[in-house]
Amino acid sequence: MLKSEDMSRMTISGHKNDLNSLSDLLDKHQLVHLVDYNNEDEGFKIGTSLSYGSKTSEILVKLRSVLKLLEVSPNPPENLKLSSDIEKEIENLDSIASQAHDLKDKQRDCDRKIDDLANSLDQIEMFSGLDLDMKYLSGYDSMKVFTGRISEEADISAIDSNLEVIRNDETIIVFCPNEKVDSTERVLLDLGFRSIDAPSIEGDPSSVESKIKSELSQLRNERDSIDHEIEALAKRHGDWLVSCEEHYSALSEKSSLPLKLATTENMFVMDGWVPSKSVSALQQELQKLDVYYEVDNETESSPPIKLDNPGPMKPFEMFTKLYSTPRHWEFEPTAIIFITYPLFFGLMVGDAGYGLAYILFAQYLIGKFSHSEGIVALGKILRMAGVYTFFFGTFIYAEAFGKSFFELGELIGFNSFLFAKTYGPSFNVPLIEHYDGAPWHLPIHKFSPYGAQLMLLSSVIIGFIHISLGLILGFINEMKHHDLKHALYAKMSFLMILWGGVMALVSVVGLLPDIVQTIGIVVMLSGLGLAIIGEGIVGLLEFPTVFSNVISYARIGAIGLSDYGLAFTVNYISLKMLVPMGPVGIIAAIFIMLIGHLTVFTLGIIGTGINSLRLQYVEFFTKFVQGGGTLYDPFGYNRKYTKENEVQP
Repeated sequence: MLKSEDMSRMTISGHKNDLNSLSDLLDKHQLVHLVDYNNEDEGFKIGTSLSYGSKTSEILVKLRSVLKLLEVSPNPPENLKLSSDIEKEIENLDSIASQAHDLKDKQRDCDRKIDDLANSLDQIEMFSGLDLDMKYLSGYDSMKVFTGRISEEADISAIDSNLEVIRNDETIIVFCPNEKVDSTERVLLDLGFRSIDAPSIEGDPSSVESKIKSELSQLRNERDSIDHEIEALAKRHGDWLVSCEEHYSALSEKSSLPLKLATTENMFVMDGWVPSKSVSALQQELQKLDVYYEVDNETESSPPIKLDNPGPMKPFEMFTKLYSTPRHWEFEPTAIIFITYPLFFGLMVGDAGYGLAYILFAQYLIGKFSHSEGIVALGKILRMAGVYTFFFGTFIYAEAFGKSFFELGELIGFNSFLFAKTYGPSFNVPLIEHYDGAPWHLPIHKFSPYGAQLMLLSSVIIGFIHISLGLILGFINEMKHHDLKHALYAKMSFLMILWGGVMALVSVVGLLPDIVQTIGIVVMLSGLGLAIIGEGIVGLLEFPTVFSNVISYARIGAIGLSDYGLAFTVNYISLKMLVPMGPVGIIAAIFIMLIGHLTVFTLGIIGTGINSLRLQYVEFFTKFVQGGGTLYDPFGYNRKYTKENEVQP
């Protein structure tokens, strides 16, 4: 926690004939983070794929093509498939691929025919109602037939009276000799004529339209049948295809090992990083091969970063990675965000009802999408946030779904004495105008002026502590990476500005003696001087950002009040305005309650979640995390659907 795992540099060399065995070993143990060879040394070059790489890539391309054609979505793994069985069954791939391509070809052909008929139907509908055989609208050498639309208000008297004109609503047909085509076309365009090509078909428009609709219906039924066949093929072979794709992806990864190494005609040299605590175990495995290895624990290079956190904190590593991988000399913030992210989330929402709903929803996500690491991690984060939300909603705010426990007790007929005994007599304050309790008591009533003040003030105090911690961690980082002088200028200066400013401010409002105000101003100005000496004009420009960062934490209380206001409004409209209207009002109230609280629930996940994360990224991480490190990514492929060897009982 707070520090990435120690890494050791390891170099492995040997004969190229041993690369197959080495690739298997590295893939099995997944310990070595390879440093790609830069192809800059004389006598060495980047290697070529192992012997099975070409065939593996060919199969993999075909597998991925079939998976895309069938639109297969991976299901949670149930029974792991043996790699040996997959390699025996892979000959079935050609048959499945052939079926998939045939069905897709039929589907595309069917879609093309449907589009053509749909276009013809659009065209023929324009001529419906005309007592005219469609064959007479085309096929002339000495005559041109204008077909299209024209406004019903258009005066067609300007058209040559010697021409045959058929008009029905907005549809117009003009039979025109070749010698009058240009003049007639100009007249029609002046009238707003929009040309539409007549379909090359024969028969009465109404009967043709009926025939096209019938053919279109048959084609759509055929299309549905093809879709069902594709779905059946995907369902029948989907899991097998996913397992095959994973197995051959793993083989492709293994075959690519030489592409990362320096090689000669007969030898190879591999450079990489290994977690220091795993070096001994890897050495024992390497001794089984005819290779030479060296370990360097004193290197000055920048090792890859392997985040080292206990199980409950693991999901929060996602937030650290989203921001930037810390460098090896920086503090790793996952352990802190494990505490502060759900804490801020819980303080913002602070509702036992929503907290329980978040826990249940998160548990559903974890169970439903157990095969997706990202969704499971988000589910566990939301579950932790829900626990904090439930805790604060129960013991700090005493509310559920925007209703105080006292009001809920009255709604369901509980004796209010139980609530008064649990939360104190001052809790009986369902509305702000009835509030007469002592200032700043628990539970906090969000609609009381004292409750709102306490929430906002507490938020700013949390911000002060959080940013101070970030600056202290940043000071230690700079001490490790540079020296005391650099740490004083870069971090201690702003810590002094923050603490000095707060001391002066607290003294001004009379909470501390006047002498503390003087001390605070001196400390703040001293910090400002250090910042200017260390960073020049930038230090002066950054002076106000320290305090604006602290004030930004007021969003914790502000969002808490807004969420409560939304829930309160939903309840007021439903219970106070609609329910008294009778049965219709009760039905409307139920609808409003469901939609309203679902909206608040969703806004809680999105808005509260983003704002809680923003406080980590913008106000906190910037104080001690530069980022730019390389995430530890050991050679090997993580299998979920397959295994290479059957485990004996």
